[in-house]
Amino acid sequence: MAQAGGTAGTGPSNISVSPSQVHQGALLTITASGCTSGGTITSAAFPAVTLPAGASTSATARVNNNATTGAATLTVQCGGRSANASFTVLAGTPAQGGLGGTQGPSTTATAVGGTLTALALATGTVLLLRRRTHTTT
Repeated sequence: MAQAGGTAGTGPSNISVSPSQVHQGALLTITASGCTSGGTITSAAFPAVTLPAGASTSATARVNNNATTGAATLTVQCGGRSANASFTVLAGTPAQGGLGGTQGPSTTATAVGGTLTALALATGTVLLLRRRTHTTT
């Protein structure tokens, strides 16, 4: 988590960025204190986002898919003052959780699935034929 200070009193302070290293297209959470009337967060890496009013509040920004990789800076503006914080943009898209389309089946998994399907079909056919033979006699 990257942190940056600000001017004490009215205005942004205790800015934290999580995660401090984020992939293009991923979400970034920015937390700041001192923006009791709300504020704005800007960066070249993502579209401007609104920081809600509160003693300590957070906002979420989605890093652009084509954001320049490397060191990046964001600016929190509120109460007529501003403060900066740094983070790092990493190349590529973030990892997707689960198997929901993120991984294709392996050759072994495909072979096992095909074999089990064929076995189930053969078993079903035999059972139907046996039932048919027993009911007609």
